[in-house]
Amino acid sequence: MVYRDAAATTSGDLSKTVAKIAVTFPAWAAQQGWLRESAILSAGLNRTQLPTKVLAALMRQVAGVLCLEGEQSVARGLLSRHIDGQLRAMAGDISDPKTHLHDLVGHDALTFAYERAGPEHAPVFHAVVTDERGRTGQGSGSSKKAASQRAAHDFLQRHMPQEFTNQQDSTGYAEQPRELHPTFTHSRAVRRLQQLFALDDSARALLSQAFVHPSWAYENRAETKRRNQQDYQVLAHMGSHILQYEHLASLARHAVIDPPDTVGFQTQPNEVYDAAFQLVGLADGVLLGAGQASKGTTPEIRADVFQAVIGAVGAADDFEAPLASRWPTAWSSAWEKIAPSRGRQQDPTTRLQQAASAMKLQLDFEFDSTGPQHDEEFQATALLHTTVLGSHFPVPGPRIKGGKTPAKHEASTIVLETLDRLSTTAPARSLDGAHALQQELAAFLLAQQAYVLQTAPISTQRWSDLHLFGLHLAADPNDLLAWAHGADELLGLDLALPADSSLTAVLRKSLEEPADPDRLLDSHLADTLRSLEQVQAPEELTQEHISRLVHLCDIFRCLGADDSDISLPDLVGDWSILHRNQLTPPAAPPPVHLSGRERAILDAAVTAVAAGRDNVSIDILNDRPLHLRVHSDSITAANLTDISALWSKVSRTATVTPHEHGLDVIVTTIPLPEAPGPISQAVIGALRPSPAPYRAAMADLLHDLKNQLVAARLAESQPSEGRTARLQQQLTASRHLDEAHALAMRLRAATAPPASNSAPALELGSFLRHYAGTVLTRLPPIISLATPKASRGVQVTIDPRSLTAILDNLVGNAIEALHQGGHISLAWIADTYEAVIEISDDGPGLPADIAAALAAGQRIRSTKPGGNGLGLLSARSLLTQVGGQLAHHHTSAGTAWFITLPRDPTTSPESA
Repeated sequence: MVYRDAAATTSGDLSKTVAKIAVTFPAWAAQQGWLRESAILSAGLNRTQLPTKVLAALMRQVAGVLCLEGEQSVARGLLSRHIDGQLRAMAGDISDPKTHLHDLVGHDALTFAYERAGPEHAPVFHAVVTDERGRTGQGSGSSKKAASQRAAHDFLQRHMPQEFTNQQDSTGYAEQPRELHPTFTHSRAVRRLQQLFALDDSARALLSQAFVHPSWAYENRAETKRRNQQDYQVLAHMGSHILQYEHLASLARHAVIDPPDTVGFQTQPNEVYDAAFQLVGLADGVLLGAGQASKGTTPEIRADVFQAVIGAVGAADDFEAPLASRWPTAWSSAWEKIAPSRGRQQDPTTRLQQAASAMKLQLDFEFDSTGPQHDEEFQATALLHTTVLGSHFPVPGPRIKGGKTPAKHEASTIVLETLDRLSTTAPARSLDGAHALQQELAAFLLAQQAYVLQTAPISTQRWSDLHLFGLHLAADPNDLLAWAHGADELLGLDLALPADSSLTAVLRKSLEEPADPDRLLDSHLADTLRSLEQVQAPEELTQEHISRLVHLCDIFRCLGADDSDISLPDLVGDWSILHRNQLTPPAAPPPVHLSGRERAILDAAVTAVAAGRDNVSIDILNDRPLHLRVHSDSITAANLTDISALWSKVSRTATVTPHEHGLDVIVTTIPLPEAPGPISQAVIGALRPSPAPYRAAMADLLHDLKNQLVAARLAESQPSEGRTARLQQQLTASRHLDEAHALAMRLRAATAPPASNSAPALELGSFLRHYAGTVLTRLPPIISLATPKASRGVQVTIDPRSLTAILDNLVGNAIEALHQGGHISLAWIADTYEAVIEISDDGPGLPADIAAALAAGQRIRSTKPGGNGLGLLSARSLLTQVGGQLAHHHTSAGTAWFITLPRDPTTSPESA
């Protein structure tokens, strides 16, 4: 429509017009009341105050679905209202007032002055332009560029209004081109295209133009002018957009039918259109100037001609029908290239840029060329700069023909191949036989990754996707440890980490995967607390209530403790003493090394079976993995179902299952290298379960709760002498029960799992805007709040209830710290993999003891009346369960918290 109505004569004019329409599209979409009223919205969005970008995204989705369903004409009719309106508005207007003004009066004759106003998150710039004669123009905008454009527009309207008249007079429809007849082969190619696409004779002029190279148009400019023709550049520009639409539509259709793991849309490279050009046989129609004809067609020329042919076909029938509906059967092989069902793999240089960015490497290229201009060979050298190691590494590629871009890809491929070898479970062996440069490069890249892991926050998912530092092997501890051993071999067991290296802690945080992803422990705790809250009188308490609390207390204390390791023979010896005259131990237990958590699981299994007061036997059914069977005739599997299910959630390396008269425990042990290097030591430390202070705090409260219930039962059950003594005992029992109910409520508030029907992900920007609005309603008047912009849609993997609980805790702490007034700020940013929420205040700052306890992973002792110290630990635990993080940032004044949340992998990532 723009090509037809705007009479654009160059691809630059066409691009400017299309850009103007695209820029004004969100504002037009926001004016469509039917779209606002028909949208299905989440609870965090206000229908009457939807952000412009949200409505623009909805309109794009509507148009996209219409096209996927074959209703292009409906989509065209819908969008034509906006396009027609913009074309009418642009008639007589100047698209780039600042450049136009510079061209009229000279660049040196103008001076632009700027002033800034408004808050930091929403600045407003005011520009004043002045020429040498003192004439001025003024304008305002959200950036200096926008303000200067409006100031220039104001200047032209005030002092040069005739320019707008001239601009309006210059618009109109251009004279139609006529067909060229320079050669027989050219005319034959035009006729063949006309027949293939079933076009009428009026299309021949455009099809002829699609073959005109700029060199031929220049050498034959008299004939070109006489025929009102031009070269193929405008048609190629339009054809590229048509082809890109068909490419995206094809990928989208297949993604709807067979959804892939990830959906990525990339611009097709010239190589695809060059290949299509050669498949359909367009070479005989191309018109080249004499100089260019001596060199022949290049890949760029062939790609341009193919795109121009498609642009001509589209323009010939006014872009009425999609290209797919009229594609010639004879060209089916070319269609498979331009509209594939799967997205193409990224080129090597793009892939290397992504890996380098993740590894905090700066990537540059140097080029060297040899040979004559028409037969030049290029060599690219990839330069990897690192500030972490304070060095750089050059990687030269081979000399090849074809230009700088293919040369860059060759050098990039060498680095990528080295990274691929580093990602195997045996990186040292994978580099056997590699040349010295590649081995040195591998050591350089590995050392860089190790240092980055402990000096800068990383996206675990991003590193895993890129197969960096073995994180993609985290699902199998044996594979990960084998990789670490090979990495140590590659570095000669001599990675010079700092004395206070935090590699183990960073790896542990990166590799953390909850042993209880379905939150069975928290659900079981919630059921237990709910059962207790229904007890209205002390006499209703049973031993079952207390037993369940004792059981949960043991589990949470295990999760919160850092018990020492032990060998299986020593553990069997402990059991023989603890369960004297009741236990039949195995004859010769193998010397298997057990972690403190694995020991606790085995202890719990033996204790549970020994509770039957009958003889207990322990049999070892297998060494690797270690398989123990704990058996007693007085115990049945039905009595052990909950025990086996809950203790299986304590560690990823141990599972507990009931059998007919006891429990089976299987422990998957990891064989450790005899002399582990620094990376192996870090991985061993990371794979070791770390104590959870949040669970330790819960265990303490559960212990207190159990004591209150025991005291209530004792007070209720003790014999009494007389009515008064009995009433006093009942009063005491009732008070203990009240205390128990209060403790149960505090536990439920800190540990209740999210509702099962909550959404697995939420749109962050809109949620935070809605949350900030609720905070404003309860803020004291002496405290101000800066609210975030919902600038774009970002889905994160956390439910609204959990995120609200986390924010309530941090914002609540900030409000309490600002008892004399102050400011709270709520902001967020996102990249392809993660989103980060920042909550900051200008209060007195986080107390040193709390900061130290958080850094050390220790229990936080609350100083608030009725506080339980679970607030920050609960927030950190909720984030850990969804793969997020909570970090405290030291500032000169006040407190700043950073909440890191993973992006929802089911949605298409967008660049930050």
